[in-house]
Amino acid sequence: MNDTERPLFSLFHIGNSIQALNKRSEKTMGLSLVQWCLLRCLIDMPASSAHLLAKAVGVHPSTLTQTLKRLERKNFIFITEDPKDSRKKLISITRSGRDVLEVTGASIDDWSRDLSILGEDLHRVRSYLQGRLSKEA
Repeated sequence: MNDTERPLFSLFHIGNSIQALNKRSEKTMGLSLVQWCLLRCLIDMPASSAHLLAKAVGVHPSTLTQTLKRLERKNFIFITEDPKDSRKKLISITRSGRDVLEVTGASIDDWSRDLSILGEDLHRVRSYLQGRLSKEA
């Protein structure tokens, strides 16, 4: 493996680690990482539009549709019409959604430990990208 390939292998390792963490999260907490992030955003941004939530989480609004439906089926969120514009929907967290976030506190500590092992990979990728950017500048 050469110096150019090493950061790519690191990215692959990071991606696989996050996928494994997501699977474990779904199995142990009943929430994917995206679902957890959405619920956390709704604590800070109550009655938000899908557009605002997508922006906060960093995904396209159309990708949230299925995730929001799953959270609604689990009774973790509820969706209402926007009183200012009936074409828009507002998403809010339910008491059950708040409760599941309280229960997940210990799991978040586990996530932090799991992600801390990626430090070397993250550093390698960041260094590579900074080097590439400085050559282009």
